[in-house]
Amino acid sequence: MTTLIIAEKPNVAKRIAHAFGNEQQKKKGKVSYYIVPDKDVVVASAVGHLYSLRQARPIDKYPFFDIKWVAPYEYDRKMRYLKDYIRVLQDLAEDANEVINACDYDIEGSVIGYNAIVHACKMDPQNTMRMKFSTLTTDELIKSYENREKHLNFPMVMAGLTRHELDWYWGINTSKALSSSVKRVSGKYIVLSAGRVQTPTLYFMNEREREIELFVPTPYWQIDIHFHKNELPIKASYPSKITKKETAENIFKEVQGKNGNVSDIIKKKNKKKTPTPMDLGLLQTEAWANFKFLPKRTQDIAQTLYEAGLISYPRTSSQKLPKSLGFKNILESLQKNPVYSASAKAVLATPLNPVQGKKDDPAHPAIYPTGLMPDKFTKEQEKLYDLIVNRFFSVFMPEAIVENVTVTIDIEGHPFVVKGQLTIEDGWLRFYKKYTRSSISTLPPFDKGENIIVEKHDNSKKTTKPPARYNPASVIKEMENLGIGTKATRANISDTLYKRGYIKGKEIKVTDIGKAMVTTLEKHCNKIVSVKLTNHFEQEIQNILKSKKNKDQILLEAKEQLREIFKKFRDQEQEIGYELYKALKNSENENLGACKVCGRDLKVVVSKTTNKRFIGCSNYPKCNTSFPLPQKGIITFSQNRCQECGSPMIKGRRGDSCVNMGCPSKKTSEEKAKTQIKSNEQKV
Repeated sequence: MTTLIIAEKPNVAKRIAHAFGNEQQKKKGKVSYYIVPDKDVVVASAVGHLYSLRQARPIDKYPFFDIKWVAPYEYDRKMRYLKDYIRVLQDLAEDANEVINACDYDIEGSVIGYNAIVHACKMDPQNTMRMKFSTLTTDELIKSYENREKHLNFPMVMAGLTRHELDWYWGINTSKALSSSVKRVSGKYIVLSAGRVQTPTLYFMNEREREIELFVPTPYWQIDIHFHKNELPIKASYPSKITKKETAENIFKEVQGKNGNVSDIIKKKNKKKTPTPMDLGLLQTEAWANFKFLPKRTQDIAQTLYEAGLISYPRTSSQKLPKSLGFKNILESLQKNPVYSASAKAVLATPLNPVQGKKDDPAHPAIYPTGLMPDKFTKEQEKLYDLIVNRFFSVFMPEAIVENVTVTIDIEGHPFVVKGQLTIEDGWLRFYKKYTRSSISTLPPFDKGENIIVEKHDNSKKTTKPPARYNPASVIKEMENLGIGTKATRANISDTLYKRGYIKGKEIKVTDIGKAMVTTLEKHCNKIVSVKLTNHFEQEIQNILKSKKNKDQILLEAKEQLREIFKKFRDQEQEIGYELYKALKNSENENLGACKVCGRDLKVVVSKTTNKRFIGCSNYPKCNTSFPLPQKGIITFSQNRCQECGSPMIKGRRGDSCVNMGCPSKKTSEEKAKTQIKSNEQKV
């Protein structure tokens, strides 16, 4: 009796086979699989999704719902490598008596395994089994195999299939409608991207953009004094904002050139709560704050650590660590690592009762290190692993106790305040302090009545600041708060918006075309940008997971919603198309940096006579610097300038391209070789 185990990725298949021992690696073409003769087990893998949704016939009009699952290589030559993986599964399934889905135990892994079983193996999914594991350690993999579930988790499978179909319905139909509207007014077919989660995400980003644009800064004055204490430079500030210039000048006049004395010292002990175990969202937030890793990058690095067996499954929404994980064994394993030996020993001396967060995930616990000894790291892997290990240590420790100190210095009856903090008991900060961020520094001791010799007095005018822009991590957090997207897809949504040119920068700014997209849809067809509607279907997918709803019910409701949405859209198609095309023609009409000739701003310009777009200098006609631009599609400008000539660069599939046609970077390899030969001859 032969058992075929299907893993999600080749690295995972290799680890599963190795867990059994005495595995033999085989190959069919370029694809490896593994035989375990002692167990009559064969382990093969998918490579992520082997099948994707595709229209069952040419799309004629929107909304369109006639779709099917197909192998991507049938319509995309770049995906031809998938054919070999599918062929291996087909061949192995012919000799298998039972099949086990050992893909990641979540919605995506359930769909990947289900499609491999149904379409590649041609087997009845009702007669297949499921392995469930959260780490790729030998013990857990063997335990997962021996205690394999007798059936697939069909609620999870159906929830995943529903999500994919919903995303296809929304994405393809909305994109088709937008592109058709632009073609109707321009005669040009321009691909515009939209999505069920992508567009509402862009919408709430644009709401922040509106807040910033409407914000009216108000002036205020801040008075500071500077002095040294125990050789430490210290700044104390007037405790309230002064909104009248005259008041600030009068106070400054009274204190300028004067020294002060300590009039009050307030000390208050506070507890700093032990942090919760990390889910994926928390890991992404912490990695951004400490290393400036983009959320997608954090997710990818964590995946490599998981596949190496070093951490548990990262795409989890749990903030809980059950005792069944065996904390003592994990810590004793970490103690063998010289880097963490002392820390692990200290934690082992505690009762080993970790703090638990509020969020749970029925499939996986919070992220934790397995205790396996790392072989080698990239710098990024080392940073993320250290963050995860020290967070794990921290959750077993008691609260930290700090003393907040507020010192008031009196100068001619005017108070100036400086605040500091002193750690009384380290608690969890013993391990995680380097990853905490605080603007409050440690103060030297002060005595009441102590004279303070002021070295400098400042009276500076400031203005109130608008709301902070989203950054890649805070976008993920807001999506989670709003209940849109999933732990596994949120980073991809943000990444897609960057690639489409709808947002830019680490302090995220919505581009002109991004603004036009959401404002036009909000005006004419607001359900497409509705966070509420997106959240509703997220909840319905959860209801499928809980067996409260079925796939057909949800998809029927979605089709009804989309028919209503696109009926309204079609009635206003011309107006929508006009507004979008106008934005496209002026896309990214922003400051593209300084002109190399005169120093003024370069901007995208649309000619009134030819209707063509190009980059021109804002100092025209005094300066006639200009660069040509593509006349079709959305232009996304790089944040980098050309290293050869300093001109703006356009993002493309093959990398950034300089807009200056005379740039040395445009030379052919033959021309570059000739230039190099000539240069060498001149040196000789």
